[in-house]
Amino acid sequence: MRPLYRLFQLIQTFCNSVISKLRIQRYIASGRQPWATGYKDYKEDFLRNALKDADILERFRREDALPAGYGYRIDERVVEYPWVVSRLRPGAGILLDAGSALNHGYLVKHGALEGKKMIIYTLSPEQTIRNADISYMYGDLRDTVFRENYFDEIVCISTLEHVGMDNTFLYANDPRFGERRLQDYLKVIEEFRRLLKPGGQLMITVPFGRYEDHGWLQQFDLPMVDSVIRMFAGSSAHVVYYQYMAEGWHLSSAEACARSEYYDIHHQTDYDPDLAAAARAVACMELVK
Repeated sequence: MRPLYRLFQLIQTFCNSVISKLRIQRYIASGRQPWATGYKDYKEDFLRNALKDADILERFRREDALPAGYGYRIDERVVEYPWVVSRLRPGAGILLDAGSALNHGYLVKHGALEGKKMIIYTLSPEQTIRNADISYMYGDLRDTVFRENYFDEIVCISTLEHVGMDNTFLYANDPRFGERRLQDYLKVIEEFRRLLKPGGQLMITVPFGRYEDHGWLQQFDLPMVDSVIRMFAGSSAHVVYYQYMAEGWHLSSAEACARSEYYDIHHQTDYDPDLAAAARAVACMELVK
């Protein structure tokens, strides 16, 4: 039966690939509207190619200008993922994915994660990837079960803005997580510091601009970014900013992004003129204990 099962898997993979390509074609033909049919396929295809592109990753590592039109009408993952991948330390180590942003096949198979043991920690059960080097745990990042000084690296991609907010809206069925505790993101930072080994690296990304409370997330402003750095109190801290404009994503600054607004697909009834998909700016924080 095993050869037949393998054949079935190959046929299923081929069919899924064909369907995905058709959805991408439809997305492009219909004007590339964020979140329309084919958007997710198009974004994942874009990300796969970007993460295989040595020049793109080097631009993120060196904080050089991005190519013209980079990430046109795509959400902030197109800068968050390559930024993190470009900064992961080479070699073995124990990595915490706080929030399960890395839980995608094209990410966990990337060479930058080779040799690492990864624990994916998130609020509710989700799809899992079968891999001996990946473990899944579910719980609250404000109070984890790990011992002190356990992790070499922690990655927290677009998760901190949801802590203490109404996570029953999209992410959890448990009514306990229908919260409004706006300062609780700092409890997570305190926990991250406890979990990291001395010299360990913490990488955080959050939507950035003017402060906004969307109920299910809050957009960070500069005082909030500064509060993260103060709470962590590490040996070094570096922040880089990327901004979305109508033509795509580009390297920016805190000052230029300070008035950026979040496009909330869940509460807005129409697209904005620039067809932003979500955040119009992100702060990418690299902190060392």
